[in-house]
Amino acid sequence: SPNTCKQTPMVGSHLGHASRTRHSRAERFLLGTVAAAAAASLVLGQASCCLAGVVGGKAWNFAYGSNMDDGTRRRRGLEPSQMLPGMVQGWELTFSLPGVPYLEPAFAALRPASANCTVSSHGVCLELDTASWLRLLQTEGVISAQEVADLSLRGASLEDVITRASSRSGRGYRLAPVRVELYQTGGESTSQLAYTLAAADDSRAPILPPSVRYWRLLRNGARKHNLERKYCDFLSSLPRYSPSPLATAWLPKLAISALSTHSREEQWPDILAVARGRLDAVPLPRGSDWSAFCSTPRQELLRRLERLVRQDGIRLE
Repeated sequence: SPNTCKQTPMVGSHLGHASRTRHSRAERFLLGTVAAAAAASLVLGQASCCLAGVVGGKAWNFAYGSNMDDGTRRRRGLEPSQMLPGMVQGWELTFSLPGVPYLEPAFAALRPASANCTVSSHGVCLELDTASWLRLLQTEGVISAQEVADLSLRGASLEDVITRASSRSGRGYRLAPVRVELYQTGGESTSQLAYTLAAADDSRAPILPPSVRYWRLLRNGARKHNLERKYCDFLSSLPRYSPSPLATAWLPKLAISALSTHSREEQWPDILAVARGRLDAVPLPRGSDWSAFCSTPRQELLRRLERLVRQDGIRLE
């Protein structure tokens, strides 16, 4: 304390000055440490007690991709206590998380639409407890297996888990809060706060095709949960990539490309034509509204994908 410093005997002016300096620095360090700990405690306390959307140790996940599929949820150990279909306004379904070119090209990610865009995305709200949330976040690569073990060991609350997953940046996913407009039942319109897997980066989304395997999970899941007919038509009309069985012979080269830090749009490596597979699509059903769900005009999207996969013309099934 200041009084202690005044009472310290001095042996020469330099020694007394050094003693006071050491005390002053020590005190500042101690006070700074206490203040930082108090601030961290306050932030964690707010996260643990006041995180919106967490009720009774459960929170809603807005699923729009493969987690709409029953088999995928079973394999991942997700056990929702409720499942409700709905839509989010101002968020766009993109296939912008790069996978392995020519094999499993891309995965779905929601991205916020631009201010003048009115697109929406449909999906299923899954009510999950902490254990299911941890399994979801690990299988989607949001948090690592080591982080899951640490969180489980210290009995972290669901609020802490969601807060950590919401702070991610860079590649992959982060959790983002969304307001889901649930499908009307009995003429009543209700909304629900949920957390969804959004793209973690804010860069321009590349345009990539899903594999036919991955695309079927979305299409079948949407049908299973009776999503809006126009949205199901939109999913059915998406272009999808059918890999060639010969593409696996090029796996080392393709894996290097997949790990590249550069954008994978229009930069797939050149391989033999017989190993490239093909891009397929179907004509838009009559009465469908592509622009309600995708901000890129369909013809432009098809042209860019043809150039990406080195294919002259998309086969319409």
